Amino acid sequence: MEQIKKPNALIIALIVIVLIGVGTTAVVLSRQPEETAVTETVQTEPATTEPEAQTETPATTTTEAATYKDGTYTETGRYVSPGGAESIGVTVTIANDIITSATVTGNATRGESEEHQGDFIAAFKTLVVGKDIDAVSLSRVAGASLTSNGFNAALKLIKADAQA
Repeated sequence: MEQIKKPNALIIALIVIVLIGVGTTAVVLSRQPEETAVTETVQTEPATTEPEAQTETPATTTTEAATYKDGTYTETGRYVSPGGAESIGVTVTIANDIITSATVTGNATRGESEEHQGDFIAAFKTLVVGKDIDAVSLSRVAGASLTSNGFNAALKLIKADAQA
């Protein structure tokens, strides 16, 4: 009868360790949220109901010549949501580089985006009106980080339009 060779214990141990490592990596990767490919830099919206963090910049007084022409300007802020491309209309009035009024019009094409845009519209004004236009950069308003990015994109265009 032919004798069967037993595998080396070291080789078996290495194979087991590699298999455990591969399995652990697969579990960790499967638990990470998917990131959405976008044409602009955006943050993905976490699915939580914790209190909302808001970026608020104190109003500043300018003693220098205005950088932007006084007036009312309107632009469209575009962004990509997990459901696809979305946009908002942004109108701001500027006086001495201070935003004196602001309105946002939602242009959502999907239910979840409509909800986020509505939440943003209800909460953004206190973070914008009375602020120096260069100090305004919203990161997440009422849970709407992507709508905030759309607002920032529109504000960037408005600043270009209003250059003195």
